[in-house]
Amino acid sequence: MSLNKKNRLKKKRDFEDVFKKGKAVKGSFLFIKHKNNELGAPRFGFVVSAKVAKKAVERNKIRRILSEAVGGRISDLGGHDIVVFAAGKITAAHKEDIVKDFLEVIKKIR
Repeated sequence: MSLNKKNRLKKKRDFEDVFKKGKAVKGSFLFIKHKNNELGAPRFGFVVSAKVAKKAVERNKIRRILSEAVGGRISDLGGHDIVVFAAGKITAAHKEDIVKDFLEVIKKIR
């Protein structure tokens, strides 16, 4: 299940704003930058580079796993802009491990 449009970071300037002004949190497979927004709803962006996963199929699979992990927990996060970066070890990890790591990192944001 994909995120609603109101919960997505879409514009380049939104991503750049999080990169410049955001705080960082690191997990085993993920690196997250986040900052508060005035919207009252969380917005997410996912970055999986070609260095992490060579094939587009693999990158998209990782994005879908992360998007699914976010899906049920949106109401808990409040107004944040969050950019999730995938680390190199994520391609060898199981879906459950990725979701678990994501949830642990999200807890650090609150």
